[in-house]
Amino acid sequence: MKRFAVYIAGIVWATIFGLSFLVTKGGLEAFSPFELLFLRFTLATLVMTVAARLGFLKLSFKGKPMGVLLVCCLFQPIAYFACETLGLVEAASSTAGLILGANPALVAALGAIMLKEKLSARQTAGLVVSVAGVAFIVIAGRTGAGAAGAATGDSLKGVILIMGALLCAGFFNIFSRRASASFSPVETTFAMMASGAVFFGILAVVQDRVTGASGILSRGSAQAWLAVAYLGILSSVVAFFLVNYTLAKLKASQSAVFGTLTTLIALVAGVLLRGESFGVAKAAGALMIVAGVWATNRPSKKELAPQTAEVPPEDGR
Repeated sequence: MKRFAVYIAGIVWATIFGLSFLVTKGGLEAFSPFELLFLRFTLATLVMTVAARLGFLKLSFKGKPMGVLLVCCLFQPIAYFACETLGLVEAASSTAGLILGANPALVAALGAIMLKEKLSARQTAGLVVSVAGVAFIVIAGRTGAGAAGAATGDSLKGVILIMGALLCAGFFNIFSRRASASFSPVETTFAMMASGAVFFGILAVVQDRVTGASGILSRGSAQAWLAVAYLGILSSVVAFFLVNYTLAKLKASQSAVFGTLTTLIALVAGVLLRGESFGVAKAAGALMIVAGVWATNRPSKKELAPQTAEVPPEDGR
């Protein structure tokens, strides 16, 4: 039952993140990228603070190694969301979902390097196929987009920023796995939300002073504020808690595989709800990514065989 709960948690956060690309595009129609990120993480921090005050959440950072937590926050949310949100200004949400769908393969590669998780020949081949799929989408988007990416809604700058977000997501998975040895999923999530609110709040204030923008609270339609609520509560508090929960219970590469569902949902939502294009080139790239992720994370016959020996404590939680 515990393993089943972990899988359900993975499916839920993947679904929330899959729709978040679409919601972010809507929020960017009313707020600048830094304003949207500031509002998102400030709301998330307030919600978690109130919950902690009421006794629903337990936070305790005293005497714990803050270095690894600081690194987590640097990659996610600061660097990741700066790249993702700025990238979504110039790239379609479906393209972003496809590129970020290669995260499980990237995490497997980083896990092999940083966590000493061994990769088989099949897993290495799967990694190469996933990376090739991302490259194929990027190249196809540039050759078939026409002027300024008119046909697909993608620009080279936007795609590069989304790829930067992919790298940040991969490193976050590794360091969050390490942080789980000292911090609970709730503590890691709260630190992420608070750091995001402070960092992007400073950037939003500086940007508004430079541009002379009017008060942030006086702008935005009801739909834009619903986007802020979705991103601040569901995508930040709920989804990131579930991410950190799955990372605490599964290997980094196993947790990241749920990102393939995020890719599918982002793709379908972008095409059906925003009318984003999805041609043969993107379909081929998507198949390469999914096939590569499957090959990288598919259990071997040895892993599927019934375990007769005692499971070491570090693998049996």
